[in-house]
This record gives sequence, C-alpha cells and structure tokens, in this order.
Amino acid sequence: MQWSSVARSCLLLGLVGAAAPVTAQDATGVAAGKKYYYESVLPRLAENGCPQCHAAGYLRPNVGVYNDMLRRLAIGDSPANNAIIYKIANIRSIAPDRPNHPGGQRCATVESEPCKTVMKWWSIEFGAAEQKP
Repeated sequence: MQWSSVARSCLLLGLVGAAAPVTAQDATGVAAGKKYYYESVLPRLAENGCPQCHAAGYLRPNVGVYNDMLRRLAIGDSPANNAIIYKIANIRSIAPDRPNHPGGQRCATVESEPCKTVMKWWSIEFGAAEQKP
C-alpha cells in the first residue's frame, strides 16, 4: 500500500477521520503494518530496553502502543528519514553533549538493529520512498 505525503500528514495530525474512507485494500495494508510492528519491531525495541522508559507511562511515545509509534514513523519521507530513526540512531543531534535521544543511541548505524527493522516497518506502512523532484 502506498501512502501519499498528504495521507501521512493527515495521520500525523490525527485527521484520519476527515480523509477518504478506508478501503478493504487499505485496511489490509494497515493490518500488515500493525502485525509487523507487534511481531517484529516491538521485540527489537524491547531487546534494546526501550520499554523501560517508553512503556512506564511517563515518556512518549509508549512503545507498547502501535498508534503512538506510527505517528512518529509518519514524520519523515523515507525508511531512513523519520522521527523514530532520528531518535534511536541519534541522528541530527544539536550538539555532542545534547543527544537527540537522552536514553542513548540504540542503533550503531541505521543499517543495524533495531533501525533495520524500523526501516522495514516504514516500507510496509508507506510503500517505497517517494522520489524527490
């Protein structure tokens, strides 16, 4: 299933109800993404200790809640360019002493786990990365 940047923006803003009705094909894609999240992404995040802070109820997003994580995944335009990857790979920190993710860098590179699994999840949710003009 391919999601346009408008659809991702609507998801991000919580305006999904205002978007076009969901078709059976769309629902299948969403179900596949949700299934992949719970079966593959969440276990990788758990291996890295993410739930210690992000499922305790005081830090967002709650990694145990698919929709919380999907909102962050939708901030970006490709598997390697989204808010989750920025955080767990500590990309785009404003200074060496101020990490993007105070909980530490969770991926040595974007090609290592759990970044690798998160990037695959992005592709399942949104399809191939959009080509820039």
